[in-house]
Amino acid sequence: MSGSDHSWILFAMLALLVWGVWGFTARLAAASIGWREMTVLGSIGSVSSMIIFALLTRPNLSYPLGAFMLAFVVGVLGFLGAPIFYVALERNPSAIVVVVTSLYPVVTMILSTLILKEIPTTRQVVGIMLAIAALVLISSKT
Repeated sequence: MSGSDHSWILFAMLALLVWGVWGFTARLAAASIGWREMTVLGSIGSVSSMIIFALLTRPNLSYPLGAFMLAFVVGVLGFLGAPIFYVALERNPSAIVVVVTSLYPVVTMILSTLILKEIPTTRQVVGIMLAIAALVLISSKT
């Protein structure tokens, strides 16, 4: 991929749109059913989508055990976040819950700095500080 290939922007914006609608519909569903039911029914939707995806794309699943287990842990962590997110949606407005949870890259950046020794740029640190400031502004009552 060349440095001038900006096609990723289309996919990033599409993911933004899909996840934005997902956050909204999750709030609607959480208002109708409990977080336990949301977790089960949402997971059934995820598994159904994954099966269709696997049938259409035929991914290569023959990787070393370490890589396989790491991908498995990714799935477990992604799943565990869902019921926690649904509980939060039951207790707070989606506009606040989604903004708070959207700051997960801060955790990623901290772990990457501590474990992978990746050094964030000044611009990234300022971006995180602005994102946290936005969270405070969005979630404050007055």
